Amino acid sequence: MLDARWTELKERLIDNGWVWREDTLYAPHETMWFQTSSDNPDFAQFRDRMTIARDATSGNLDLDIDQAALHEDLVSLVAALDDVLAPAN
Repeated sequence: MLDARWTELKERLIDNGWVWREDTLYAPHETMWFQTSSDNPDFAQFRDRMTIARDATSGNLDLDIDQAALHEDLVSLVAALDDVLAPAN
C-alpha cells in the first residue's frame, strides 16, 4: 500500500500544473518526471535532494531558458514536498 503522503503530493503537484499521465508525474515545463517505486518512500530525503538541485539551478536564470524552466519546476516540487512534510496544525 502506498504512503498516504504520495497521494497528497500528487494532488498538490497536479494543482500546481503538473500532469499525471501513464502512472507518471510530469513537471509543468516537462524538465523532469517521476513515478513512485516504493511503498514507503523517504520524502524528507527526496525533498533534501531536490532542494539542493533547486539551489544549484538558481544562478543565471535570465541567461538560460532551460535552466529557468528546470528551476521553476524544482521550486514547485520542493514547495509541494514542504507542504506534505509540514506537521499538521
